[in-house]
Amino acid sequence: MKKTMVISIFLMLLSAGCATTYVSSKGALVSVYRPNTIKEGLVCSSGGNEGIAFMYVGPDTISGNVSRADKYLISQYAKAVLGETRFINPVTVSSMEGEYPDLSIKVINFGVRTTRQGGMIKRHGVFQANFSVKQAGLLECSTADPILIEKTFVQPTFRQDKLPSILRVKEKLIKEAVRRVVRQFVPVKSTILRPVKGLSGMAKSAADMINAGNCIGAYEILKPMADSPGCRDSAVLYNAGVALECMAWNNANDTNTQQRYLNKALKYYRRAAMLKPSDPDIQRAMGDVSYELNTAFSSSKRQIRTKKLLEEFKTPTGY
Repeated sequence: MKKTMVISIFLMLLSAGCATTYVSSKGALVSVYRPNTIKEGLVCSSGGNEGIAFMYVGPDTISGNVSRADKYLISQYAKAVLGETRFINPVTVSSMEGEYPDLSIKVINFGVRTTRQGGMIKRHGVFQANFSVKQAGLLECSTADPILIEKTFVQPTFRQDKLPSILRVKEKLIKEAVRRVVRQFVPVKSTILRPVKGLSGMAKSAADMINAGNCIGAYEILKPMADSPGCRDSAVLYNAGVALECMAWNNANDTNTQQRYLNKALKYYRRAAMLKPSDPDIQRAMGDVSYELNTAFSSSKRQIRTKKLLEEFKTPTGY
């Protein structure tokens, strides 16, 4: 009997211990954009925390130990890197009044060397340069130490056609160096669990639906109450925002729909924050969505508009 009681008590303590370590994961998985915490490369004395919408780089911003032809090459590959970020629009005309920053590159060493030895052929490339990003009075960033990129490719002599061309090696060197510099201005996307709230009533019903993955259904039952100007339930407003944020990343088929959902979610979060300003979940959600709309989505729209303008003002090739 005593042995049975001891075993029972041990099992109860064990189950209690397990209960204390159990963490509930309730909410909706959503994507968020946040400032890049990696600051390798550039050191900024002013600004540098917000994203950059436009940036100019051209042969006139390339200097140092480099030929005229390579100045054009470096500027073209640098523009390609800016474009691939989907956040920074490369501009073809230098800013006259500081409307946008310039990317300046002072080259220390740049070249590709091909050597043969013992039946092998080696192609070694090096690109070393100082970078700076400057915008009149608003942004002042420069590399603390030169950025150095080296790449080596080796093949047997009879397979030398498999080696990347000299131009291709130069492209790899330049693009990697520029990526290291500009990535700190590009927001980082990640997936997080946005928790839900509500212990009773409509907020709890919607929370249960969101937990089950039915964000559309949760929003439909909350919408009438959340859209009422007299709504004073912070949990209802917050959960409506979570449902919309979830819909933006899991149900929307285009960026316009995503942006519409996120704009509405932000309105709900702001109203919830006014009712409960000390709630960290509400403050975090409001900050995340506000940052996304001001960086990821506004930059995407700017890029689309820039492409359209370039097409409209393209010089005719013949008459």
